[in-house]
Amino acid sequence: MRKIFGHRGLPRIYRENTITALNKAFEYCDYVETDVRITADNNLILFHDPDINGQFINELSTEEILSKLGDVEKDELILSSRDHIEGKVNFEIKTNSLEKTQIDILFQKMLSILSPEDIITSFNWKAIQDFKELFTCHYGIILDQEDALFEAKSLSIHDEHLFFMVESSLLDSRNFDLPLEKTVVWTVNDEKDFQHFMELGVFGVITDIPDTMHIYRK
Repeated sequence: MRKIFGHRGLPRIYRENTITALNKAFEYCDYVETDVRITADNNLILFHDPDINGQFINELSTEEILSKLGDVEKDELILSSRDHIEGKVNFEIKTNSLEKTQIDILFQKMLSILSPEDIITSFNWKAIQDFKELFTCHYGIILDQEDALFEAKSLSIHDEHLFFMVESSLLDSRNFDLPLEKTVVWTVNDEKDFQHFMELGVFGVITDIPDTMHIYRK
């Protein structure tokens, strides 16, 4: 069965990248996708953007971030335990703006969070490659540029376990030659496109509207 991934939970109904949004999405999804960053005081936080009003997340303490956001509880954003998430997760690790030390801390802290059926991914291919022997779950790389398809194909030949989180337009490229059973397509909100990708035989499709798209599960 092809998998449906809820992009940041149910973002059109609940605040994205919150524990509530993720858990509500499991009513319709096989996986949820969420973004993980690290704070200045080395907490894992579910947050997409690199900054708040021009200040980088990794340079702000947890309390400073909560103060700036103002309307969200700490337990909704801070990832301190896997126990509060009720299903399988695609954790996208955000490392832009980070020094190597913080990248290492972020990934080390994730090791205690991961469950066997989770998928940990990043645009930072090097970090995924550096830590893959330590992961107790699936792992993958994210790509959104056609030029990256060639290197990704080379990696797929040497690592049969590697997943590929692929921006949807790249599947139409004549250079796309990645294993479909290891490919997850993002982010698809058009119903015809969603049906098309499910019929192609990809591992899964990421969408903002899993509450609509679940009827097309294959």
